[in-house]
Amino acid sequence: MRMLLILLSVLLLSMLSRLIFSPLLVFIQKDLSLTGSQAGSLFLVITAGYSPGMLFSGFVSARLRHRGAIVLSLVLIAVGTFIAALSSTYTHISIGVWLLGVGSGMYPPSGIASITTAISEEKAGKALAVHELGPALAFVAAPLLVVALYSSIGWRMILALIGLLNMGMAVFYRGYGVGGEGFGQPPHFSRIRAVVGKPELWYNFILFCIALSSMQGLYSILPYYLITEKGLDPEGVNLLVGLSRLTGILTLLVSGYLVDRFGSRLVLMLAFSVGGISTLFIVWASGTLLDLFVILQPALLSAFFPAGLLALSRIGSPESQNVTVALVINFAVLFGNGIVPSIMGWLADEGAIEIGFLAIGGAMLLMVLFLHRNRSYGTS
Repeated sequence: MRMLLILLSVLLLSMLSRLIFSPLLVFIQKDLSLTGSQAGSLFLVITAGYSPGMLFSGFVSARLRHRGAIVLSLVLIAVGTFIAALSSTYTHISIGVWLLGVGSGMYPPSGIASITTAISEEKAGKALAVHELGPALAFVAAPLLVVALYSSIGWRMILALIGLLNMGMAVFYRGYGVGGEGFGQPPHFSRIRAVVGKPELWYNFILFCIALSSMQGLYSILPYYLITEKGLDPEGVNLLVGLSRLTGILTLLVSGYLVDRFGSRLVLMLAFSVGGISTLFIVWASGTLLDLFVILQPALLSAFFPAGLLALSRIGSPESQNVTVALVINFAVLFGNGIVPSIMGWLADEGAIEIGFLAIGGAMLLMVLFLHRNRSYGTS
């Protein structure tokens, strides 16, 4: 339990360091005189670091053990956050967020391996579910932290504070952390070739791209959209967005039961239906109705991840499962967390940001139709 709580805290800080740029985006854009395209591209720069960090983390853990890789991950996040906090140009802040992304990507393989090697198989699922509360809590904490601190210390000191928390956690984990004593393995390209030829992998890749585009890609740009296009108050927007993610935590807590009771396919259809309709109505609604759909939009999407991961784990041979999961999630994160916010920033400069919301909402509803027709999904 001690190891699990520490790793949950590490994952919470890792996700918070990435997500904090969403509620701060309007202030950073104004202070550094960035265009909407430049502001949105910061999330692409983060994922441009996240992807190689995850892909090549095995080389680091093969030399430093998983414990050393986790410590290095926290240090890189802290240094990247400090650089971003001290930046005065787009180039400087890009360097900082890229380094932050590398550190964030380095954690998941070693963190998950530390849990699965230390906990019995029958308890590993529950342990991973607790571990995954880290990102859900970070989604809530990021905007609420900005609401609480921005008016008194500004965006630079908020980033510096998060950097100090990461550095403090690195020191604490190195001295008092439990687990992570095993060595990692570098990626085997023969296994990569074996799984990329399977059609099921590409089907799941599309599902994860759309889910991450809605869950995290839109989250990155949503405060910016509500403030600049809907004319809402920045403090009220960050409070609303933060509270809306509480519904995702509740869904995550019961998602395992939902998947076991109804199956991956039906859970995904329900999640995409509610998420897709809510995304469309964020563009069309106003006032109290707009607030309602902002809260509903992420309500069931948290259930996607245990359902999607379960279906993903059934593709290919057991020894290739870690490669399958790493490939799909890595490049889906690059698309949903990086490319989508960058495109949304460009659309904002063109005065057509609503097109991005409508496209993602429509794509989710289209996948409901595909899942309805593909009755064998999740059984391969």
